Amino acid sequence: MRFFSLLPVRDEAEIIEQSIRHLLTWSDFIYVFDTGSVDGTWEIVCDLAQIERRIVPLRRDPVYFNDTIVRGWIFHQARQIMRTGDWFLRVDADEFHHVPPPLFVKERLRPYETIVYHQYYNFVLLKSEVDAWNEGKESMTDRIKPIEERRRWYQPSVYSEPRMCRYRDTMHWPPSVSFPYNAGYLAAERLPIRHYAHRDPVQLERRCFLRAMMMADQDNRSNWSAPELHHWAMGEWENLITPDDAPGLHYWLPETELPEVHQSNHLAKPAIRSLQRLAHAFLLPILDQTRTGWPDGAYPKQIPAAVARRMETELGTNRTDA
Repeated sequence: MRFFSLLPVRDEAEIIEQSIRHLLTWSDFIYVFDTGSVDGTWEIVCDLAQIERRIVPLRRDPVYFNDTIVRGWIFHQARQIMRTGDWFLRVDADEFHHVPPPLFVKERLRPYETIVYHQYYNFVLLKSEVDAWNEGKESMTDRIKPIEERRRWYQPSVYSEPRMCRYRDTMHWPPSVSFPYNAGYLAAERLPIRHYAHRDPVQLERRCFLRAMMMADQDNRSNWSAPELHHWAMGEWENLITPDDAPGLHYWLPETELPEVHQSNHLAKPAIRSLQRLAHAFLLPILDQTRTGWPDGAYPKQIPAAVARRMETELGTNRTDA
């Protein structure tokens, strides 16, 4: 049983090494697809891959990020060496697994549970932290510190989505879906992940600018919610800062346990789950035969050269704040 991390990246230079070193603590393979970084992210990945053979840099190519086809394409590269019974995970550069997935499988899953949703602990950027940044109390040099030392306030997420799945060689993941068809029987427990999407004002402003440019392509607007679309399009990154008195804020001290969150809104009603368990125990090979596979030549949509050049000009490593 092996664990495969499927990692798309784009302009994550200030955190990518921390992220990959974290993944290396439990991953057997890390497949990386860089969708067009201009800040040195790809170079960091390749340098690490020279030292650690478990890192597989697939390619750097400026493409629009579409959750279904980008992650599906990575999966179809990795499945060439997967074996039935392995596990694969959708991962992002701003995620740190609070419970290592191999330990989670060993201690928190029943043998028949084969797909796991995530439990996010969303670590936020507080208004007071932005003020401290603007006053020079925190700066770019602080980025060498572990992210868990820099951002310690979080809010548990209610929303959840599939993150980990046990592989079988008959499963299909076409470009039209964000996870394989009939992926498996859903686990009651969620995989705890510390999520650091908003790390400092410079990173957040760059993220907002990148999303705004990506949204110039209408096909990619579906990747974000309506509030996010408004913020990205208007460049209003300040609205993503969390007030210090926001409800539901909790403080976490690194190296300590996070409070357990046992939510069940990702689960179907008991009667339906009973039927699902029967179906997944006996019918999956038959159901898999009815599903469409990955079409030959399917690939994410290319970013036009003129747009890619503008991104490099605006976000490239020659910028003083990069």
